[in-house]
Amino acid sequence: MKKIPDRILGGVLDSGAQRGATGRKSEILKHTGTSLFMQLAVSPAKHMTGILMGAKTQDSHGKPFVLVVPDVSMYDPAMSDILIPVGHFIEAGFTVNHRIPSQANENRFSLKAVPLYGGSITTPDSTTIIVMEYAQHTWSSPAI
Repeated sequence: MKKIPDRILGGVLDSGAQRGATGRKSEILKHTGTSLFMQLAVSPAKHMTGILMGAKTQDSHGKPFVLVVPDVSMYDPAMSDILIPVGHFIEAGFTVNHRIPSQANENRFSLKAVPLYGGSITTPDSTTIIVMEYAQHTWSSPAI
């Protein structure tokens, strides 16, 4: 797979995440007033602040879009990635299609136009499509 140097990727789509999470204050839409005791994969359990999270990304036309996570997420300034929980989106009516760049032509996308093609996320009303990026064995929303 072709790697694009120094490319910034957006939120990581995590099929195993029980909650969304971010360390970026700009992703917080609202504080929920809750505290969640979370066991992280590589660290001891800790308390995290509950938030309503909006992952900044762009739609398939390059227009800025805020992907609002449909449940309480967590804020921890030590987070390195924004985690987007795939299960919550599917339960909320979104369509999430994971693909890899070699499948771009099958889905009518050009690798010249979308070199990190990774499938798509479609909103429940089918009006917005986000084309995901696939790099380093991980699906991400495109960064703004």
